Amino acid sequence: MEKFPLGVILESFRTDYLTALNNAQKLGVTGVQAYATDGELSPSFLTGEKKKRFIHELQSRNLRISALVGDFGISFSDVQRNQILIAKSKQILELAKELGTDIVTTHVGTIPADETSDIYKIMQEACFELSEYANQLD
Repeated sequence: MEKFPLGVILESFRTDYLTALNNAQKLGVTGVQAYATDGELSPSFLTGEKKKRFIHELQSRNLRISALVGDFGISFSDVQRNQILIAKSKQILELAKELGTDIVTTHVGTIPADETSDIYKIMQEACFELSEYANQLD
């Protein structure tokens, strides 16, 4: 198995995920990356039979998840908001493992250059918590 499969972001096809999987297969890629923050491939939607069907659809096309996108488009710079963002990010990390990938991409916002700033520390703590959680999923 390839360590880093060549893949495309499903949403770049601007269609439903089944058609996007067909398009990815036609391109000859081995992997696909998908947004997991909301919609039909989010942890809150992709449960039970829906998850089994998605995995079946991937496998039937000889595709695999190369990565999940966990970018909410919101900075991890607010302690209160981070409680929600971190909880949702943990669900995405769990889904990634269930779908067979160890790669989740995200953006935490613009990191201050000043390492002593409060925002820098807040962002660093969020990243540390998520990295610790991801490590224990192995």
